[in-house]
Amino acid sequence: MQTGRKNKLFHSIFTAFCAASLLLCTLLPANGQDLVPVSNITGGSSVFVFRKASAPRRFTSSVKTSRSREQRVASAKRVRKQYEKQSAEVAVKERTAAVAPDKAQASIRTMKRQEASKVMAGSGEYYLQQNDLDNAVDSFREAVTLDAANTKAKLGLSDALARKGNSLIDGDKAPLAKSYFLEAIKYDSKNAAAYFGLGELFADSNDNAQALANYEKALAADPSLTEIYQPLGILYYQQGEIAKADKLLEKALALDPNSAETQVFVASIRLSQNRNQEALDAAKKALSVDPNSAEAANIAGDALVRLDRVKEAIPFYEKATTLKQNYFEALLSLGAAYLETGDYPNAVKAYSGAFRAKNTSAEAAEGLADAYRLSGDFNSAAGAYRNAATFMDRDATYSNAQKADTQSKLAFVIGQQCTINIRQAKRCEWPSAIDAMEKAVKLGNGNSIDYANLGWAYYNAAQIDTADKNAAGAKEKTELARTNLEKALAMNPTFAAGPMLNLGMVRTDLGDYAGAADVLSKVVKEKPEWAFAWNELGLANYKLNKKADAVANYKRATDEDPNLAAAWFNYGRTSIELGNMGDAKKAYKKLVSLKAINFANFLELMSKGAVKK
Repeated sequence: MQTGRKNKLFHSIFTAFCAASLLLCTLLPANGQDLVPVSNITGGSSVFVFRKASAPRRFTSSVKTSRSREQRVASAKRVRKQYEKQSAEVAVKERTAAVAPDKAQASIRTMKRQEASKVMAGSGEYYLQQNDLDNAVDSFREAVTLDAANTKAKLGLSDALARKGNSLIDGDKAPLAKSYFLEAIKYDSKNAAAYFGLGELFADSNDNAQALANYEKALAADPSLTEIYQPLGILYYQQGEIAKADKLLEKALALDPNSAETQVFVASIRLSQNRNQEALDAAKKALSVDPNSAEAANIAGDALVRLDRVKEAIPFYEKATTLKQNYFEALLSLGAAYLETGDYPNAVKAYSGAFRAKNTSAEAAEGLADAYRLSGDFNSAAGAYRNAATFMDRDATYSNAQKADTQSKLAFVIGQQCTINIRQAKRCEWPSAIDAMEKAVKLGNGNSIDYANLGWAYYNAAQIDTADKNAAGAKEKTELARTNLEKALAMNPTFAAGPMLNLGMVRTDLGDYAGAADVLSKVVKEKPEWAFAWNELGLANYKLNKKADAVANYKRATDEDPNLAAAWFNYGRTSIELGNMGDAKKAYKKLVSLKAINFANFLELMSKGAVKK
């Protein structure tokens, strides 16, 4: 079994050649390919089939923009300022006139309770004007105690309580603030400031339903309190009620077009509506007002990606990650953008940052693995794919198909690392690749591509057994390779050429040369540009003693790829056997020019009769 193409001397020659040349032995997958040749120790190339084509990864954040605590506090201050201005105007027109406290205390001693109540209410108004909230509350309380029917005193007390509650929102006294708001509403069921304050407290504790209800009550109580538009619109956006959010934020923007915060949320809404140019415009407007808005920079990047302007998105993502440390979503998007533009080292850097920011993220781990794979660092890719697989197993949102895809890519990079290991005289880990593909088959529920790649893994593992003189192990794995490849092709008769190529190589190894030639003829018809397939067809015809056909196949291989040393070697060897020494000499010179010295030396020995033909 496996003579001629895979004899001991040939293995030693090819191994030495791999140590000297990166040309044949390192075939990296190109972005967008779904069929990838993988060099093996025989001088040929088996083909791996990706479960899905490596289409550009378009990650844009699905995380909704949120308000920071500082932004909520600033919003509360704006509402409070507007409310207090309007409240002061109302107080002058509709409530008790202000009375200096010393005059009030001197006069109430001789007054009836109703009259004294009016004076104490005036004292409360005085304290409100001075922003002395505690004394204002005390004065209004006394006024209400003196005359429970004093409506103006109740309104003043409600106003003072709401202001007191809002003054406590800024700190850590939320429970006390809530008690003031509830008491304020008790005395005035239309106290907009109190409802707004409750809304802010509920928003701060992530009780969005209650927050929305109280914001709406505030606006219903006082439609002129327009500063509520922004926080209410933001909350509707975070709840996914885009139409309501859009309407309110447009109103807020009309009042203040230079609000960076409002522009950021408008940009987020436009992005969710796929109005990407408008999202970009709003994000850029926000950045012009606030150059330190990481969220605006990230949204600008997302909008540009959606507009197919990925290279332009990169500086915005970079800015976002600079402005905000460990900005996971921006780092993830940055990695995807670099991956799509082919800048794999920077993709590795960005995905590494994302993984540090969230070291249990399967998405970050897989992105990092893909970046490592495409940059040729297969060992690191294998580690990252293993991490991704582990995290996917813990996350119910990942489908078995996604998990199978990750296991499949893990098998691929293990196989690619084998080529490097051969050059460094290290062991290959094909059993690990087989294990990964077995998992992929199980997860993929009988996906034909998974069976094809399992056959690919068994075939390559068999080559290692052959090199190690483990004939029994090689035969067993080659049979398993045939079983899985034939199963894949039976499941999908119109399959890609890759699995057919692999099956042809397997049949050659098992001595079924006619079967190999049959399937390989189909491969070169479908993929005439595959030089390595023509080389394999030549080997099958050679074993069928169709040496003239074999020479023609080898010649076609070298025409398709003038640097395919294995094909030149086979062309020269067969030419010697046919007595065509001129063609053999041509092959020898080409191998020397390719620095495939061991191949060239072997041809020279054959031409002198030093080794058997």
